[in-house]
Amino acid sequence: MAFRQYTKCYTHTAGDKPFSKDDLFGFVLGASAPGLIVAILGFLSGSILGGVVAFVAIAVQYASTITAVANEWLYHRLVCLTGNQCAVGKVETMEPPSTLGDFDNDVYFDLRLLPHRHGDEYNAPNTTYLDSPPTPGPAIDPNPIAAHPGNDIFTDNLQGAALVKPIFAHKPAQPIDLPYDHVPSEETPLKDELPGAKISRSTLHCEAEGNFWQAMKDYAALQGAAVGAGAAAGAAAGCALGSFFGPIGCLIGAIAGGLLGGAGAAYVGANAAFNSDPGNFNDANVGDTPIDAINKDDLVVVFGTHVYDGFHEGWHEIHPLMAILKFNNLNIQGAIQYLEWDPNFPDSAEVPAGLTADDMRAGLSSPAFAAAAKKVRDQWCAAIGQPFAPGIRIAQLKAENRWTIHPLVDGCQPAGSPPPR
Repeated sequence: MAFRQYTKCYTHTAGDKPFSKDDLFGFVLGASAPGLIVAILGFLSGSILGGVVAFVAIAVQYASTITAVANEWLYHRLVCLTGNQCAVGKVETMEPPSTLGDFDNDVYFDLRLLPHRHGDEYNAPNTTYLDSPPTPGPAIDPNPIAAHPGNDIFTDNLQGAALVKPIFAHKPAQPIDLPYDHVPSEETPLKDELPGAKISRSTLHCEAEGNFWQAMKDYAALQGAAVGAGAAAGAAAGCALGSFFGPIGCLIGAIAGGLLGGAGAAYVGANAAFNSDPGNFNDANVGDTPIDAINKDDLVVVFGTHVYDGFHEGWHEIHPLMAILKFNNLNIQGAIQYLEWDPNFPDSAEVPAGLTADDMRAGLSSPAFAAAAKKVRDQWCAAIGQPFAPGIRIAQLKAENRWTIHPLVDGCQPAGSPPPR
């Protein structure tokens, strides 16, 4: 398979905190402090030797800091959860393309898991979770989840409960104390929350990896040298301009020029790394035809590693995408291609085979609908997951199965096989 993977998830232990966006500034400051102190002392010495020491310190410290941040990003950010998993659903949102300021050139989208509707999220205004008894009302039920609790995403017994339900830090039975901004629970349902509380993501984030931090790490020494040289050139120019104001002006100009020159060189290096090999969904495409763009409401099945992304402190995701299949225009004869429950499903609408309008309105609270939804999930997961089965992977590595044109043209026969007719 052609998918790319640079990050590795790690096994979380109690008390550990994954690398987080909130910790980034403090981590960089702490990692770079020794070199910065040496560089400042070198500048303050006012001597040529001190200046050389300062620039060398900047180069070495830049490289070591980049390597330290890259290692945290690559190996101490994603917490392993349940291994490789499959998920089926509709694309809910396409995230805007990353920029250099995001420190990440992955590409990603959010997947609304089958059979949930748009707006079934915990922070959506059109539904109320964990609130009973259901509110009686007009034909359009103002509280559909309470009336049909099987469709609660975090307890749906199909995909949401396994893939996006948060691991509650306050529950002693849970072995992993991962942080979330907020999650609803039996103790603190939404109706008791403070206004503006951020709710944990109830769609599944899916990412195809880019190489930004791996490239930054691979070329850290070269970038460090460039940053040191940029700082030296900037300091020389700054000193030349500041010398009109005497030795103090030269020193101030050298420090300011060194900072600007180093920052400019760092930007050039980071920009080159960011644009060298961004993430691409086609790397995880299981077919021969390019998958092209992923758009909102596309029907997709994905396969990849199920992790908790500690950098954002708030959600589970598939990272990296190992395989993706878009099945908008596919039809499997005699099978239901996709299901989505609808509490306001009209009696006059066409009903999928084997189901009734009442089943469509009840969703996963209906045993018949739940069985049909499981069948849909299983059919697509079998289609995308089979190439990753250990037996299939081993068979693919055998010499007799590694042909390109046709086994009679460029294949080989296993030992003991009868001659071809």
